[in-house]
Parts: sequence; structure tokens; C-alpha cells
Amino acid sequence: MPRINIFLKVVVLSLFCFKSFAQNDSIARISDTIQSDSLTSTLILSNFENTNDTISSVIITNIYNPQRDPKRLLYNTGMYAGVAVASFGLLWIAPVSISKWDKQEIQEEGLLKKWKENVKEGPVFDEDEFFMNYVVHPWAGGVYYMSARGSGYKRWESFTYSFLMSTFFWEYGVEAFAEVPSIQDLVITPIVGSIIGEGFFIAKGKIIQNERRVLKSKFLGNTFLFVMDPFNEVLDIFGYKTTNKVVTYSSFVPMERNVFSGKQTWGLQVVVKF
Repeated sequence: MPRINIFLKVVVLSLFCFKSFAQNDSIARISDTIQSDSLTSTLILSNFENTNDTISSVIITNIYNPQRDPKRLLYNTGMYAGVAVASFGLLWIAPVSISKWDKQEIQEEGLLKKWKENVKEGPVFDEDEFFMNYVVHPWAGGVYYMSARGSGYKRWESFTYSFLMSTFFWEYGVEAFAEVPSIQDLVITPIVGSIIGEGFFIAKGKIIQNERRVLKSKFLGNTFLFVMDPFNEVLDIFGYKTTNKVVTYSSFVPMERNVFSGKQTWGLQVVVKF
């Protein structure tokens, strides 16, 4: 009889160990699935068999994986219209060495006539300052790109948006009232700008994962976010928050108590909403 009792205990213990292993393996596979489905979310799992007094920790970082939102992109585009008027005004009062605009000719001929002439004449190689052509315009292209990317659009869609905005909204639109469309700007703004914009998108995800901090500073973090994606940041500030594709919820739940050691086995319950 004692041998039978020992045998039964060994069988029960083996079944319990197998069940615990299967539970932990299932949780680990859930973790792998979450990490493979979302490039911007991180789930760190630790040991789940603990005493009654100790529970392992779980760290789920913030994510940045915007959901497609045409209304948000429409708001971005509307804000561009307002900023375009302000930008035109700033360039109008800026020195000629910066804008390269013949203000006297524009005033004499009128805006509409000047726009038609400029559109018909262009595009040409402009003589703008290096900073304007190779810093401001690529940054502007990146901001155009981020408006779409931050509204949940794909890379090629965001590039298309940057191309349309930089070409037809700015070069052949607002700026053509004052100068002939520029070959450099037509090429550099959407192409280099989109490359920079994708870098902005990756960097923004990293900063958000780091609780909007750069070098442990929220001020620096928020400053970088605004420089890289000003219009989406403004929408967030005024309550139109970015909606992410993946939302992860987690909680610890008791699984089973070990009848021999008295230890409680805990598991992590994870819900991922796509």
C-alpha cells in the first residue's frame, strides 16, 4: 500500500508539472504572436510560478501604430491651408535674399496674372539659399508625409500625399503666386522629404514608447515630436487623440495552487484588440 501511495503521488506530480509547463508554453506563444503582429509593442514576460507574497512583473510599453483615419488627414490638410496663408505672409515680409520674390512686379501685375505667368514659365532651377532648398523643403516634405503616416496611411500613400501637397498645393499653388515653380523643390521636397518622414515616424514611435521622453526629458521629447509631426500633435493637444491599431490589456489571474508545496501558480491574461 505505501508503494501504491508513492506511485500515485508521482503520477499526480507529473501531471501537474506537465500542465504547468503547457500553461507557460501557451503564454509564451501568445507573447510571440503579439510581438510578431505589432512592431511597435513590447511584452516582457517573467516567471509565473510564485509564492503567495510575490507576483512577477509585466511591462507593456506604449505603442504608436496609428489607425487609418481619413477625417484626421482632412483636418491636417485644413490646417495646412491656414499655415500656407501665414507662410505666404512671412515670406512676403522676409528679405528678398530669402524669398527671391519680386514684390514690386507682383503688386503691379496682380496676383492672378502673376500666378498664370509663373505656372506657364516653370519649372526652372531656382537660386534660393541652401538652407531653404535643402533643409526647409525636405523638412516640409517630411511633415507632409507624417500628416498621412500619422493618420494611419501606408508608406506609398503617405509619399503620394507628400507629392500632391508639395507639388500642387505649394509649388503650383501658393508659391506660384510669387515665383516660378522650382525643379529642386519638386524633386527634393516629396522624395527626400518622404525618406526623412519615415525616419520621423520611426523616431516618434520610439519617443512615445519612452513615455514621450528624450534624454529623460519630457520637454525635449515633446519638442522633437512637435518638430517632426506638428499638425498631428496639435490635434492630440486639442482632444482629437491618435487611435492605435493594437490595444493590449493584461492582468494577473490565479491558475492553480500546488497541493504539495502550497504555492500558487499565476498566469498572465492578455487581450489584444486589433
